[in-house]
Amino acid sequence: MNPYLTDVVGTEVRVIKHSDPTMVGLEGKVVDERKNILTLETAKGRKLLPKTKGILLIDGQMADLEKMGFRPEDKMKKIRRKGRQ
Repeated sequence: MNPYLTDVVGTEVRVIKHSDPTMVGLEGKVVDERKNILTLETAKGRKLLPKTKGILLIDGQMADLEKMGFRPEDKMKKIRRKGRQ
C-alpha cells in the first residue's frame, strides 16, 4: 500500500517522529483524513494529528506526513497528472 496514493482511512498507524513531541508514540486507527489533518481513534479517544513534519508507520511502511498534505479525493488526480496509471 502506498499511503501517498491510496486511502489510509481504516488503517492502523503509529507516530514515529513529529514536530509536536506530544504526538510521538501515538497509535490508533485512522477514522478521517483531511488536507492537513488525520483523525485517529486511540485508546484515549479521538486525536487530531496535523500533517506537519513527521513520520508515520503505516502497515509496516514509513510515510512522511508532509508528502501526504493534500485532500484524499485529489490523490487520483495527482497520479494521472504525473502520467502514472
